[in-house]
Amino acid sequence: MDQETIQKHIQAGKIAAEALHYGKSLIEPGAKVIEILDKIEEKIHQLGGQLAFPAQISLNEFAAHSCSDLNDATILKDQVIKLDVGAHIDGYIADNALTIDLSGKH
Repeated sequence: MDQETIQKHIQAGKIAAEALHYGKSLIEPGAKVIEILDKIEEKIHQLGGQLAFPAQISLNEFAAHSCSDLNDATILKDQVIKLDVGAHIDGYIADNALTIDLSGKH
C-alpha cells in the first residue's frame, strides 16, 4: 500500500471515530433515532468525509445493520443501542461501532 492510500485510511478512521464519539454523546432517553443519525451524517460531511454507509442504530435484540427510514419516529428510552458509523475518503473506508445500555440491566 502506498503512503497516499495509508493516509486516506487514517483520515477516514479519524473521521469515523470522531463521528462515533459525537453520536455517543447524543444517545440519551428521549432522543429521536432519526435525528441522531442525521446529526452524525452531517458531522461526517463537516469533517471532510463521505458516508461509507448510512449511520445505523439497532435496538435491543437486533445486533446491527438496522437502517431507519425517513419517517422513523422511534424515541430512545430504556433500550440497548448499537451505533454503527462509517466514513470514507476517496473510497477508503473506516467503520466502527459501540453499544450503550440505557436500561442499566446489561
